Amino acid sequence: MQPVFKVHYLLNVRSIYMHSIHFNLIMKHVLFLILTFLFSSQILSSQNLLPLEWSLKFDSTPTVTHPINLLLSWERQGVYARDGKGCLSCNFDLNKALQKKPLLLKVGLQCRVEKIFVNNTLIGENIPEHFYSNRNLQKTYLLPEGCLNDNDKNQIRIYLSSLSYTGGVSHNSCTLSPVDSSKSVQSVAIQMDPSDHLFTSKSPAITLHYKVHTKTTLRLIVNNDFHRHIVERTFTVSPSDTMLTVKLSKEITQPGFYECIALLKGQDNLGDVEWLAYRPEEIRCKDTQPSDFRSFWQETLTELKKIDPRFAMHKIDSLSRGKRDGYVIEMQSLGGLTIRGYYFVPRKEGRFPAILHVPYYGQGFQNVDQFINGGDNVIELALCARGHGLSADKFNPGFGIPGIWGYKLYSKQGNAYRGIYMDCVRAVDFLFSRPETDTLRVGVRGGSQGGGLTLVTAGLCGKRIAACAYFDPFPCDIHDFINIRTICQKELKGFLDYYHNPCSFEEALKVQDLINTKNFASWITCPVLFTTALFDDDCPPHVGFSAYNTIKSPKEFKIYPRDCHVDDRPYGALSEWLKKKFGL
Repeated sequence: MQPVFKVHYLLNVRSIYMHSIHFNLIMKHVLFLILTFLFSSQILSSQNLLPLEWSLKFDSTPTVTHPINLLLSWERQGVYARDGKGCLSCNFDLNKALQKKPLLLKVGLQCRVEKIFVNNTLIGENIPEHFYSNRNLQKTYLLPEGCLNDNDKNQIRIYLSSLSYTGGVSHNSCTLSPVDSSKSVQSVAIQMDPSDHLFTSKSPAITLHYKVHTKTTLRLIVNNDFHRHIVERTFTVSPSDTMLTVKLSKEITQPGFYECIALLKGQDNLGDVEWLAYRPEEIRCKDTQPSDFRSFWQETLTELKKIDPRFAMHKIDSLSRGKRDGYVIEMQSLGGLTIRGYYFVPRKEGRFPAILHVPYYGQGFQNVDQFINGGDNVIELALCARGHGLSADKFNPGFGIPGIWGYKLYSKQGNAYRGIYMDCVRAVDFLFSRPETDTLRVGVRGGSQGGGLTLVTAGLCGKRIAACAYFDPFPCDIHDFINIRTICQKELKGFLDYYHNPCSFEEALKVQDLINTKNFASWITCPVLFTTALFDDDCPPHVGFSAYNTIKSPKEFKIYPRDCHVDDRPYGALSEWLKKKFGL
């Protein structure tokens, strides 16, 4: 239903005549409020007069300018929340005809917006960050008269802070369009065959599907995942609705992942971005495994075995509402730390396959409904490793600085992952101690950090694990990882600063080599599923394949071409695959 507005004026004929100027001003103000309300309540796809390419400067480094493409995530462009406050800006030209029209500015940025200026006029302020509540939310403003320059040269400045995590897909937008602009009749889209964007024997090529009604330019930019330009071409296109196929066999010759960006510039500023995978099973990364890697972890396993696990189970009525009984379990792990988890067991008699769920970074399985509502033919253990959920009471380095990754990153013995990896092994010990477990069908699964923990658990536990499934793992192939997700170099240096730089950056990387989950992958003996999302710039596909390609046991992978780190499909596929493997 459309909103209804009622405006009442107590004005007699003489007052209208005497105050016609005031009346016009009132009506202009009413029109402004109505249009602002109407267009704030809906998102329109209309002509965009602003470029997609902007500049970003942070208060902490005012001499450094970061080029920003709104089609790409913050992280992919090397900026993130800890960079602090800054100013995002762009210049734009408007002819005099457009300057005379009412114009709508629509802002949807994944950050906190402090203030918005067009030239020197304040347009809006105080827009909270809303990535987790409504990623596509836009705030709309009707530009006030007089804010545009007569010389056609204009600038928009957006003062911002708290850049949001994105997971790899940009939901950033900032557009300017006439109020009377109809839905845009121009468009550009990148298409690929095959549908999963995986090129193995077939030469890589993309199709640009564009629709334009005036002569304009179409740019194609292709970068590899290490941010190196591979292709940059500009096409002049005439009014049409057609497809342009661009062959990339000469430019794309190395196994890896490639970011394809199309930019249509003219009366509209539009764009699209897609990723493709080229022979990812041939990715080979530098071997950084320390010479003492195997002995270090054998000694750590021996240390764990000397600790009495003291397994304990506590039935919880609120966890037992479904077809299974739910428990909180406890066990002693490395360093004598008590580790907990959620354990779900079918009520009926028998021995059942078991799936160990290992945690995402900082996540403690707070939402257990998926387990409560699970089937009665499988055991599931959701492990809260140290620093996560139920096990964060004694050890909790937090999600920020130093966080789990940064905790004593300078120490081979003291870093968090040495203990977390042993927590996962101890969870397998627990499953094998239970009479209801079919020990020939024990699997492990996880994504992100959980993907890395899956590789480690399957590698360290050997033949005790019958199958494992992982999604884009962390921490994995660290040396390549920090050159793809460049903000992680800032993070690691920030962790060292927190500890007053007890070692050099290079020495810290040597400790990272000891916890690099890629180095455990070759120890895996069970069947493996790897799922990956091409837009994932948190744990990029490259590092997942660097581990996958060292696995010698039966394995398979599945690519999700348009998903990112926070999409559900790559995660959901893990449990389904394991259940099929176990005949469920």
